[in-house]
Formats: sequence, structure tokens, C-alpha cells
Amino acid sequence: MSHRTRIVIIGAGVLGTALAHRLARGTAYPGTSRSGEAHAAAAPAVTLLDRAEPGRGTSRWSLAWLNSNGVTDRGYHELRTASLRAWARLAEEAGGAEWYRPVGNMRWADPAPDDPDDPAGGRLTERVRRLRSWGYPAHLVPPERAAALEPSLRLPKEVREVAWFPGEGYVRTGRFVAALTARLRQAGADVRTGDAGQVTALERTGPGLSRGARATGCWLVHTADGPTVRADVVVSCTGRWTPEVTGLAGQPVPIVDPSAPGSPAPGLVARVGPVATPLQRVVHTPHVHLRPHGEATEEGGATAHLEAGDVDVDLHTPPGELDRWADTLLARARALVPGFSAARVLERRVCVRPLPLDGHPVVGPLPGTRERAGGLYVVVTHSGVTLAAGLAELIAAELVTGRPEPALDPYRPGAARIGWGSAET
Repeated sequence: MSHRTRIVIIGAGVLGTALAHRLARGTAYPGTSRSGEAHAAAAPAVTLLDRAEPGRGTSRWSLAWLNSNGVTDRGYHELRTASLRAWARLAEEAGGAEWYRPVGNMRWADPAPDDPDDPAGGRLTERVRRLRSWGYPAHLVPPERAAALEPSLRLPKEVREVAWFPGEGYVRTGRFVAALTARLRQAGADVRTGDAGQVTALERTGPGLSRGARATGCWLVHTADGPTVRADVVVSCTGRWTPEVTGLAGQPVPIVDPSAPGSPAPGLVARVGPVATPLQRVVHTPHVHLRPHGEATEEGGATAHLEAGDVDVDLHTPPGELDRWADTLLARARALVPGFSAARVLERRVCVRPLPLDGHPVVGPLPGTRERAGGLYVVVTHSGVTLAAGLAELIAAELVTGRPEPALDPYRPGAARIGWGSAET
């Protein structure tokens, strides 16, 4: 009897849950192989581990904006747009009506056409022109068209044009993770949380540990409270905790240190409500970014998610300063959305989004563990929600078939690329 591949995924956020779901389906893995065909193979035995409840970490506080909006690297843009298509496929097969919101995104600059959020320091019109040349849905529309698209907004008088990106949207991450976790359990996957899901050690064993084990051996995944899990492949989808988890195997993958004063990884998120007129779209303005949150307040009113690029906080910011910034975000939102007049700050959190040292995803087996069995596979990216569905397809195809996916070649881990030895972990 052939050995059924055992895959342990550490981290039950959006990315880890999407990958576990794709692996557990056991039918086809539609990665972008050289042949362009879906990979058909038997489903591996999947175990998903998390020290908290699934989706309660960074995923819960993410803007969860599905996009390839400000990317200037064409190859990375193609990876992101492929993932947008993968989200549509995933929504169709896994109850997306509950969590998938392809509602579009709009943005404007202040004063137009300068775009303060463009990482390349460009202009909004140039961004739209570049994206259109790449076949990405992007349009400049007059204020009256923007007002029709998002009736809750009161556009500033100085805004002369608004960029509209109809192919974008967002994910209701809590509902997404809950829905896919339920499907995983129904499919027979092993989902462990709390102490039983908290990984404390990764131990590489020699060959012959169990009947049918491949000659390269396997991993013993030790947890704080629970039986040891045996795995042929361990996948780290642990976000900001990537250095610690990969360090358990002796190969800590560095990312931008979120705990350093002034680190760009943390950002403030505020949840506000009740909102009299709910938002319909994702909206980026020069002073505040908004999207519908989807959960109601105790009074029954709608809620919204707020962020801004100029909010200067880190993990050391005092609570009083965080409260002041959250109130500032709400005041900015009220100036744009009259329906926010009675809203209050319901929650605020410094959310840490993992940031690889070069800004691009790190995806693949760590050096020295590249064999199909016994491998340690790492996935860490700043755009975890946008890329989750697409990476899940590609990674699942690699793990099941053993054939590398060319689309992931630019993002492989390696000493030079990810800066081993050049950053604290």
C-alpha cells in the first residue's frame, strides 16, 4: 500500500486555511503548470495547527483588500491578478456568498492627480494608465459617477476625478476562515487549536520511522499539549511569527522586525459603528481608507473598518496615543460619510502584517529541505489575503505532484534573497 503524504500546516489564518482546503479537496490542483492543466492526485492527510482560534490573528484585522493596484513589478502584478481569479473560483466552490465581496474599489488624490499612497511616488492618472495597459480594469470617472457607485460618500468639492477599479473587493476574513475550517473538518482534516495546536518543537527524523515512510524520513511536530504529529512536509503559514517557527527547525527566516521602534510592519486599525448608511465599496482617500466590516453593532447598525497611511504607531505606542489616532480616523471618516455621525470607535488594534525584507513573498522549501518528503516549506507575504487563493493552488500543486510551479520561481527562499544574517530574527 502506498504511503499517503502527511502535510502539517502551521497557522490557521486566511492563507493557511486556504491551503489546507485546497490540499484536502483531493480532486484537482489547478496550478499554473507549464502544461496549463490542472493536476489530479489523491488528497494528502492534512493537519492544520494554530495556537489560537482559526482566523483570530492578523487575518481578523486585515483590510482584506483584494487587489493588484499599486504594484509596478509586472511579474508580481501577474501573480496577484492570477490570485484574484483564484478567489473567484474558490468562492464558487466554497460558499463565497458568505464571505467574498468583489464590490470594487475607488480612490482619489489630494490634490488630484498626486497620489500619496503610490509607493513609486507616481500620479493617480499614471497608475490608471499603467494598469490599463496591463489589461487590469481601471477607469477615471467624474465625481457624479463616483457618487452613484458609493451613495454613502460626500465627495470633497476639490475632487475632479476618481479612479475606479471594478475588479477589486475584499474578503470577510472571519466568515471565510470559519466556513473553510468547517469544510476541512467535514473532509476529515485534523484541525487542532489552543495548546494542542501550539508548536513547540520541530524534530527531523531518519528513514524508517513508520511503515511506508519515504527514505528521507519525516518530521515530528511537537505541541504544547497534545500528541506529537508526524509529517512528511511541514508548511509554515505563520505570518509575523515566521522567524520563530522556522527557527524551531534551525533555519529562522528573517522578516522586518515588527517590534523595533518605528517598524513599518505594524499599523493601526479601527472598527467603528453604528453607521446609518452602510458602505458598499472599498474606498481609499488621501486621509482615510474605508471598507464595510460586515458585522452589526449591538444596536443593530452597520460597522466599518478604518485605516490610514500616515498613522504613526508601532508596538510601543501608548494606549492613549492609539485612542487619539483612532478618534482621528473616525473624524476623517465622518467628514466623508454623513452616515458616520453617530458612530463611535468600537475596537482598535495595532495589527502587524508580516513584511519580508525585500517586500516580495517568500514561498518554497527552505534550502536543505527541498525533497518532496521531509521538507520544510515556508510561505510569508505582506499581501496574505490577496495572494491566499492563488498561492494555495500553486503550493498545493507543488506539494502533491512534486513538480515546481514556474510562477513561484522568483519568490523562492535563499540566503541571498531573504537576507539570512542581515537582520535580527
